[in-house]
Amino acid sequence: MNKIRLKAIAFCSILLIGAFNACQFADMAKSLPPVQGIPPTESGGPRFAQPREDIDRSSPPSQPSRGPEGVRGGCGSNRQLNLTALVPQNKIGRTVSEYPTLFFYLPKTDAQLAEFILLDPSGKEIYKQTFTISNLSGVIGVSIPANKNVSPLKVDKNYRWTFTVICDSQDRSADVFQMGAVRRVELSADIRSELEKADPRRKTAIYAENGIWQDALSNLAAARRAQPDDAVLSADWADLLNAVNLGKIAKEPIVQNEPQPIK
Repeated sequence: MNKIRLKAIAFCSILLIGAFNACQFADMAKSLPPVQGIPPTESGGPRFAQPREDIDRSSPPSQPSRGPEGVRGGCGSNRQLNLTALVPQNKIGRTVSEYPTLFFYLPKTDAQLAEFILLDPSGKEIYKQTFTISNLSGVIGVSIPANKNVSPLKVDKNYRWTFTVICDSQDRSADVFQMGAVRRVELSADIRSELEKADPRRKTAIYAENGIWQDALSNLAAARRAQPDDAVLSADWADLLNAVNLGKIAKEPIVQNEPQPIK
């Protein structure tokens, strides 16, 4: 009888502790301040505000990567292919878009093909596309297509992606890859109003100041494609990449067109 009572007491204690921790976590989450806008750099360029760690209870924690740690090997003459994902240090790029564009630095390579895969919060594959990357090198954009075959990103959910350079289609163990996540968020009414009044350069800064990495990067990449020799835009690009310790990529060219999908 005593053993039964002890087990019952222990079980109730566990429940109480769990309930206390849950309440404590909820209170802590409410007290955490949102990302606040911060002043631009001295040059007037965008200053990225790193959001606090995104919490997504619907899926297990991931270990995405953006640099050499996500690389399995090399391709052809380039045995150390430093494929790099242009993402923040927490490796989750925030966006306000249902169908965002992601960016990668692709060094010169003999590889002909690359593959992009997007998983929903449950781990289900919702988009998979192979691209030709022949003679491509520099910063490339990969857009998630807005069509009926691809579901739009839901708000406050992490979508995991993998971008892979296929070195040998007959031996996929030689692949070079990067993994990460993208998270769609909603903007406040104040920020939306500010964006409506802003010029293109200021829009990039607003996104960056509020931790919306993918949109800041996409806006600025589009501006640099249109005006590749603009010194102000080049400085803004360097400021943005330096903010996430990717300054070494700032001088690499931005490829004008996205990789061509293979149907």
